[in-house]
Amino acid sequence: MVKHLIGESPYRRIFNAMIPSFSWRRAVPRTAVDRFSVLVSTCEILVEGLELSIVLPRVYAESALSYWFCAILGLFLFVNLFGNFIMAMGVENSSRSVVLPAVLKPGWSYCHSCQTNSPPRAFHCSECGKCVLKRDHHCIFMGCCIGHANQRYYLMCIMYIGLLTVYASYISADLAVQCIGENLNLTTLIASFTPVLAWMYGLVQPLSFFIAFQSGTCLYCFFIFTALFLYHALIVLRGQTTHEFRRLGDRSYDQGWLRNIRGVLGTRWYFVWVFPLVTSPLPGDGVHFVESGSPSLEEVKDL
Repeated sequence: MVKHLIGESPYRRIFNAMIPSFSWRRAVPRTAVDRFSVLVSTCEILVEGLELSIVLPRVYAESALSYWFCAILGLFLFVNLFGNFIMAMGVENSSRSVVLPAVLKPGWSYCHSCQTNSPPRAFHCSECGKCVLKRDHHCIFMGCCIGHANQRYYLMCIMYIGLLTVYASYISADLAVQCIGENLNLTTLIASFTPVLAWMYGLVQPLSFFIAFQSGTCLYCFFIFTALFLYHALIVLRGQTTHEFRRLGDRSYDQGWLRNIRGVLGTRWYFVWVFPLVTSPLPGDGVHFVESGSPSLEEVKDL
């Protein structure tokens, strides 16, 4: 044990102290379908960063202050997007992380797959092969379930997807308007609406195809993920999971918007947008929940 601690990197000790339940092995999806989806998502995120590095020097002079401002802003958005994406996949969110009672309690259920008692709001996921605490849904783009421990990272990830895509669309729009103004013809219109076909038939250059295709992709992703973020923000404010919102309309665990936010984003919820590794302890354990109108877990402890 002492040898292990001595040989451990100080950076790894700091990381484990901040995020003790994170594991790179856990970040690898379990099924082939999820692995393929995560690979596509990862490639698209990296391409978004590549697009900014290609487009920015063509829009702003590298010596200009506006270039460095846009570059730093783009880097901030990219780091938060990719960081929350990785954290959501690698944080432990199953019932294996807690000690479960051997006796079935009222409101609990028995999971025949895991052969353990399952607490309220927890469900078994066949794709993940485990019971997930306060399970919200299985995200195919992340290859994992979103639940008690990683819902914060999921929310921040889809928020930054919307911000980065609209930012990339804005930066690319300046270059697109410039290109259209110089080359306004039938070929340009075809490339704008069908960039893949235009590239296949040699109507546009590879760089023009890349910019046109990514601009369309960013605009599409902006509307999709903005709507997705607003939906999940709504159910968080209502103290619900996706299952409770869609199937049951159940608001039994609604503790008011502030407590509901803290239950998902943690006690330092106002700082979680800054960086994925900002610590924000969750007030609950994912096993015990307080119903509407009852004192919070913190108030029960004080009593």
